[in-house]
Amino acid sequence: MTEILWWAYLHTSGTVQVKRYFSEQDCEEAYESPFCRGVVGPFAAAGRTEALAKASEMLGVK
Repeated sequence: MTEILWWAYLHTSGTVQVKRYFSEQDCEEAYESPFCRGVVGPFAAAGRTEALAKASEMLGVK
């Protein structure tokens, strides 16, 4: 499977949200949101499950 670029953010509710990365604008909007406690990306992962695991680790969520 080909790796895809992803980005993610930690929502104020404590959940990690993972999204496909298309442009820097994705992350810029998240940085400005009052609902985001942290943003990571872009990073490569083969699929959503792998992306969620990587994002959770980067954001310090178990």
